[in-house]
Amino acid sequence: MAVPLLALGPHVFEIAPLNFQALDRQTEALWPSIPRFGNAPGRQFVGYGENPVTISGLLFPEEFGGRSEFEAIRATQAAATPVMMVGWAAAGAAGRVFGKVVILSVTDTQSIISANGQGRKLEYAIEVAPHGDGSGGSLGIFR
Repeated sequence: MAVPLLALGPHVFEIAPLNFQALDRQTEALWPSIPRFGNAPGRQFVGYGENPVTISGLLFPEEFGGRSEFEAIRATQAAATPVMMVGWAAAGAAGRVFGKVVILSVTDTQSIISANGQGRKLEYAIEVAPHGDGSGGSLGIFR
């Protein structure tokens, strides 16, 4: 039985074949410097940044599969449609909805090239950010 870890729209990251090893996040509060007449500049809070999250992992497609699942993420990115991001804990028993996200970038490095011209080792990173449609997408893991 596959254990779900994270879902990015229709793409489910599991222990195998499509998995991930790291979830990097960045939060940002925007405090620009505001000039003040006769005084040193001060800072004023004007909102939050994009708060991107990077999902990164390592696949061995020839041994464990996962190449087609990974490439399907690029198809979702090309569709330019926000997707729901959901995470699981406790071996798939509890879920948490993070909200709608957009896929900003998908990068991969393929090495140990096989006879078919594809890498037997595939390292990847997927950067997502809240859609910001007002449905709570910038909450949870994003702030």
